[in-house]
Amino acid sequence: MAAERWITLQQAVGDPLGIPLAKHPTLRNAVNTLVKALEKAELIKLQHEHFEYSSSEKKRLSLNAADRTCLVNAVLLQGVFAEPKVVLKLLTDPAVRISHAAWAKTLLIDQQSQAGQGFLPSQLTRFLDMLAGGCDLKSEPLPNPFAETLPQMGIGPANCTSLLHLAAVQAAALSQGYIMMAYYLNGDIEKAYQTALKVEGDASTLAQYRDLIIRDYRDSKAVKALLDDWR
Repeated sequence: MAAERWITLQQAVGDPLGIPLAKHPTLRNAVNTLVKALEKAELIKLQHEHFEYSSSEKKRLSLNAADRTCLVNAVLLQGVFAEPKVVLKLLTDPAVRISHAAWAKTLLIDQQSQAGQGFLPSQLTRFLDMLAGGCDLKSEPLPNPFAETLPQMGIGPANCTSLLHLAAVQAAALSQGYIMMAYYLNGDIEKAYQTALKVEGDASTLAQYRDLIIRDYRDSKAVKALLDDWR
C-alpha cells in the first residue's frame, strides 16, 4: 500500500488554478473554511501540524494529495454557489446537483445575467452539464468556468463572493421568480421562502420551484421544532 502524500493548500488549490493564495487572504480564508467543512463531512483528509518555533495554537493544514481533485472541484462549486453547506450537498446528492445545475443555468446563462462578466459561458455550460451528470466529483475534474479571478477573492462587482451572490445583488432587475431562485441557490432559504410567497401562477416551472422552496422551508422548520421538543 503506497504511503499517503501530503501537500499544502497552495499546491492543492492555488497551483492548479494559477493563484497565489498568500496574496489573496479573502480567497485563502474561504478555502480554509471549505476544507474544514469537507473534512468534517469525511470527503477529504487533512493533516493538522503546529508551526515550528511558534507558541500559537494555529495549525498548518496539509491535504492528502489523493483528494486534490475533490478540493479543486469544491472550490469551483463554491465560486458559483457560495455556501459550503450547498457545496457539500452538491458533492453528495445527485438530485440536488441536477436541480441546482438547472437553476444556475437559467439564472446565469439563459437569462444572460451581468454576472457573465466573471465567467466563460461555454466553460460554465460544460461545468453545469457535468454537475448535472453522473460523474464522480471526487475524482473527475470540473472545467474552470472563471475568466481570470475566482469570485471568492471578493474583487468583483459589489465584492460578491459567488456568481449566484452577484445574481442575487442584481435581483432588482429580475422577476420575483428569479429573485427567489437566486436566494435559494445562494443558501438563503429564509429570503427564498419570503420571496416564494409572492410568486403567483400555477402553470410555469417557476411555480414548481416555488412550491419546492416553500415545502423545503416548512419541512426544515418542522424538523427544527421536533428537535427542540426533544431537548
